[in-house]
Amino acid sequence: MKKSLRLLTLILALVMIISSLAACNSDDTQDDDDNDGDTEAVVDEFFPDIAKKDYDTDFFITNQIDCNPMKYYWVEESDGDAMSEALYLRQEQVRKHLGVEITATQAGHHTTYAVDFQTAVKNKDDSVHLLISHVHSGVEGLISGGYLADFNDFDSINLDAHYWNQTFMEGVAIDDLMFLGNSNFNILYTYVIAFNKTMLEQQEDALDESIYDIVTDYRWTLDRMISLAQLVSIDATADGKTEDDTFGITGVHWVPFVGFLEASNIQLVDIAEDGNYKISFYNSLNQVKTTNLITTLSELAKADYAWFGRYKNDDQYGVDIPLYTGRTLMELRATNALQSLCEYDVEFGVLPYPMYDEAQADVGYRHLQWGGYLCIPSYLVDPTMVGDTIEMLSYYSTNVNTTFYEKLLGKQVADVPEDRKILDMVWDSVVSDFGQTYTTASGNVLYMVPNLTHAADSNISSYHQGVENSANKSIKKFLNTVKKKYGN
Repeated sequence: MKKSLRLLTLILALVMIISSLAACNSDDTQDDDDNDGDTEAVVDEFFPDIAKKDYDTDFFITNQIDCNPMKYYWVEESDGDAMSEALYLRQEQVRKHLGVEITATQAGHHTTYAVDFQTAVKNKDDSVHLLISHVHSGVEGLISGGYLADFNDFDSINLDAHYWNQTFMEGVAIDDLMFLGNSNFNILYTYVIAFNKTMLEQQEDALDESIYDIVTDYRWTLDRMISLAQLVSIDATADGKTEDDTFGITGVHWVPFVGFLEASNIQLVDIAEDGNYKISFYNSLNQVKTTNLITTLSELAKADYAWFGRYKNDDQYGVDIPLYTGRTLMELRATNALQSLCEYDVEFGVLPYPMYDEAQADVGYRHLQWGGYLCIPSYLVDPTMVGDTIEMLSYYSTNVNTTFYEKLLGKQVADVPEDRKILDMVWDSVVSDFGQTYTTASGNVLYMVPNLTHAADSNISSYHQGVENSANKSIKKFLNTVKKKYGN
């Protein structure tokens, strides 16, 4: 009897195990194959509502490389590098789920890529399924010419999912039309302030408090940045030789300077009281603030303790003094260029672009994004396949982003809690500006800061008067063209 009971118990246990295994392989979960070697299938509540398919086709991506190198989006095969492995895994995961082979090509120069894309759409050759555009160049013509599809028209793309960044998309949407996408597939790219930790430690007595506390308490302002830059001697050997000088802050006097405007919570273009988009950097609300900012940055560009390569008008015009030379305390540097600092013997950290003043603490830090947008051509042979693939690429991009964050930026930043916290603050504060994206229609106000601070006599008032009316008319014409073409 006891033997029979033990046998019955064993049979019941086996039945339960078999039932459990069957449940793991039910339609409610992903196949083990999709987990790339994981033995335990896990149900993800955020998994896209896209059934496993076999399209047995190619998916073509074109990347305008000026905003982000191809190596951040696609690889032909893994070479063992952490980033290439993450990219290759993403491609394999999409291939296994949808039966599509991802292929990417580099687009032309930012002045020509849009024309090539338009030609492909006109020819209806189905040679591009996803374009990664420049951050602004060519974008207006693609939209007003009817070459881009609205992301809202693709049923399988779930813009409410956490891996889509609606903040970016809504910031550049035209009414409810979303021609420009931003998801985890996009590698965030902005400018930060890289700093030499060794040089900063030498100034601890003068600084009196931790730079990390200043930043995380939202007391990192433009004046504090300048005060910190002034602590560093400009002539280390007292012989007047530039090659012996050390500087408080360096960088290129062009695109990095643009970020100071948005960092001061001044938008280039905003919706005015009458409901229309208009230039806003010098309206009644921003007039004094913008004038003060331009004056301050003009003085910074000319200061002895600063070196901005495109400003110095002498035999070293255009020469940069990067952080790795050990001759500068701070350098304006793009996030996707931080990795190169890891190749040198310099201990560095990151700081956000400074706020205008502490009254901005409620808004916090703000950084312009300089990466391109995802664009879908208006003509597609199989729109369903394209929508499915873009959604799955976006979903499977978490590991790629993590790898970029933890590996590509280097353990000097990602593995140091204080630096990682600040980098998180940077990522959380990245924004898009309507005037940045549609800069041609906005009268090229995007580059007003470097243009004005480069000039011998900066006059923001006359500059504004020269561009305001024509820019506002251009913005209105662009929007009316788009609304007429798309029936809104």
